[in-house]
Amino acid sequence: MKELIAVEAALFSAGRPLDPTETAEATGLSRNKALGALDALVEIYKSREGALEVIKLGTKYALQLKSEAIEFGRRLAPQEIPSYLLRTLALIAHEQPMMQKELKYKLGDKVYEHVSELEELGMIQRERKGRSFELTVTSAFLEYFGIEAENQSEMKAYLEKALTSS
Repeated sequence: MKELIAVEAALFSAGRPLDPTETAEATGLSRNKALGALDALVEIYKSREGALEVIKLGTKYALQLKSEAIEFGRRLAPQEIPSYLLRTLALIAHEQPMMQKELKYKLGDKVYEHVSELEELGMIQRERKGRSFELTVTSAFLEYFGIEAENQSEMKAYLEKALTSS
């Protein structure tokens, strides 16, 4: 029973799929015991009602929300923004409204992918202006970073203060 608790805690804490070796290292169990506990958790979660499930993804295992529960969890769970997008997002936030062609000039061709990903995450919005797009951050951006700003000048001041204090 202790093995199941240890492995379940490891899956929960990791927040990403783990393979049996990673699980063993995290829990101090042997690889075989970790694998046995992972397989047991898959079966246990199949038979119980609730919002969570343990699933096998190739050679890895994940603790996640069941598909029918995702809409409820998404409302509160913070989205992770990959680090490679943060520079692009910071530049848009600081310079907004910013034209996409200006962003491309400063950061290169990768911005097209970045803008698309940031839009999918709900962090920015874009509006067609002539042959380019005007980029601005959304209220989700402000909430995610805990920024209390009523206008662009307040946000710019907040961002500049954050940069100088770090």
